[in-house]
Amino acid sequence: MVIEQLQYTITSRYNFPQIMQNTELNKKLIEASLNTMHNVREKTFQPFETRLLENLEQNNQQVLQQKLEGKTISTFLTPLKAIEDHTPIIGIDVSGIRLGETETGILCAIRGAIVWNQNQKYKYLRIGPFPFHITEENKQELFSHFENNILQEINTNHTPLFEAIGKLCNQVERWIQTAIAYSASESIILWDGSLTAGTSGNTVNEISYILRTARKHGNAILAFTKVTTIRFLGWKITDIIVNHEPPCLFEVDELPLSITKNTNLLGRIYVANLASHGSTFRLDIDKGLSKEDNIMAVQRLLGNELLFQGYPECLRLAHIYSTFTANDVIGIQSFLAHEYGLRIVPRNNMRKTLFGPYGTGLDD
Repeated sequence: MVIEQLQYTITSRYNFPQIMQNTELNKKLIEASLNTMHNVREKTFQPFETRLLENLEQNNQQVLQQKLEGKTISTFLTPLKAIEDHTPIIGIDVSGIRLGETETGILCAIRGAIVWNQNQKYKYLRIGPFPFHITEENKQELFSHFENNILQEINTNHTPLFEAIGKLCNQVERWIQTAIAYSASESIILWDGSLTAGTSGNTVNEISYILRTARKHGNAILAFTKVTTIRFLGWKITDIIVNHEPPCLFEVDELPLSITKNTNLLGRIYVANLASHGSTFRLDIDKGLSKEDNIMAVQRLLGNELLFQGYPECLRLAHIYSTFTANDVIGIQSFLAHEYGLRIVPRNNMRKTLFGPYGTGLDD
């Protein structure tokens, strides 16, 4: 049996609007990568296992049948109609992965992907992978490579090394998002995540600057969250409209939600159900746009983008092209061992040593 596959156009010459030419992102990343790798030569190297973990979620939910502040659910629903106007759709995602440990630090790799859809023709640009050797001694110097007048300095003096990997990945993603917001025009820009600021690596100034830049160039930023912890009356917000006819939006922005304190919501929050038999997602749209513009942006997304299980294809492909497979990890580990003369030694599994066949789970 042959499963039909969507056709994508892959070109060696990518004519996206001068993204990398107008920034020094590639140069900065290569410089930072090489600076962290120069002191790794001849060290011993314990590779991490290439186990791929998946989080599976059950979707056996009931429908919430309850009055919302004296109104019915349908009061908050907005039916959507697709608008096909050849608006470019751009998806962005960045992934990071731990490769192994040395005597003094951690080896990791960062890779980003930008996927662009115009007139149902998909093109992509991969950025990386960039290997980094992060140590207690060089982590602050490493992040200084990413300081400029846009992205604020991150204080990593008291940050554990494993968390520094996440911060590095986050900074690369913010830099790419900034470049796209500046380079693209009259486009729908898709992020993986939310528009919530105030958490580590997501400062209000950073995200606000990117949103302002996008608006200035006529872009709308839509952020999709696959799994959300936000609840209303004890229900996850994505459970509320699972049985309502798509495509539709459910606005929850003004409802009393269970949201962590000390966070800033820079986007208007919706629940999006965009395709029949698809999943529902939390959708954040720039608050700097009017509600009418929010609805228009989603309708333009519907008319100009493929939706797989209700999820935009550009964002799905950006995730696929940025994510590291087991073969990627093995290849990068082998390259680094050859290039820098690393001596690979077996990784000691403390759980197996202590508990034998009962030593399940991942070592930290």
